[in-house]
Amino acid sequence: MNVKSIAQLFLASLIFFLPISNASAEKINIDEAYYEKNLIGQCLFGFSKQRNEKIKISFESKTSGRYLTESFIDSKQEISLSDGNIVLKNPRGKFAIRIDIKNGKSFARDIKKSERDEQEVFLGDCKTSYSKMNNLPAFPSASVAASNGGAPAAPSTVKVDKNEIAALEKKLAALKQKAARKEEYQKMRSLLDQKLKEVQAQIQMLEQEYKDVLN
Repeated sequence: MNVKSIAQLFLASLIFFLPISNASAEKINIDEAYYEKNLIGQCLFGFSKQRNEKIKISFESKTSGRYLTESFIDSKQEISLSDGNIVLKNPRGKFAIRIDIKNGKSFARDIKKSERDEQEVFLGDCKTSYSKMNNLPAFPSASVAASNGGAPAAPSTVKVDKNEIAALEKKLAALKQKAARKEEYQKMRSLLDQKLKEVQAQIQMLEQEYKDVLN
């Protein structure tokens, strides 16, 4: 096989394998469901080439967040969603972040910039130190997020031991017996109270009749 044939074979194999190497790339469509399930209460960690330092964006609610840096910059951000991207707005301007998944890693970039400006980003607890951000996971892909949250949870079954049932039945019977005895006591007490009133009335009549000798 001559050099020309080898070169042609190499080019053909390169063209064949290129689509496969890019097959794992996926743009995350960040809609309200994805945002509420995966982002609220979490932080995006990354490195800013422009600032030459590590940064994080906290997603505090559906509409607000914060932009924080290693040099202690802390600015409020208005957050919205547009075309599957995260839109951040502050007094200095507005920009949209696109998140892509490639080979199990997540990357972010300003949609107005090229892929050469994308940076690897991580998602996790906002209390994580910048030095440990690389230990955090990537953004979950849309398919993983859907599979985790789409299926309803299986109903939990409660198993009750036979001895527990017997103990409950015994306790219920005791309570019923106690209630019956209380009702019986109340009836007897009512009758005795009535008898006592009658006897007291008779005593008063007797004292009235014999008051001449009692004094």
